[in-house]
Amino acid sequence: MNSTIAIDNVAIRQDLQGRYCLNDLHRAAGGQEGHAPKYWLNLQQSQEIVHILSGGGFPHRNKISQLA
Repeated sequence: MNSTIAIDNVAIRQDLQGRYCLNDLHRAAGGQEGHAPKYWLNLQQSQEIVHILSGGGFPHRNKISQLA
């Protein structure tokens, strides 16, 4: 990581490609465990987006809930 910004007195690191550290942003947003970045794929909306972006088209909601 090569540079930082601060949000609410929390340092947010940035890497050489300009990406911000998601874990730092999570900490600045309050750091609730249930909202941690590692749980992103558990969300139904996230599964739908992954399905759409991987070429599967728009899934029927019942099919997505079967994936969980």
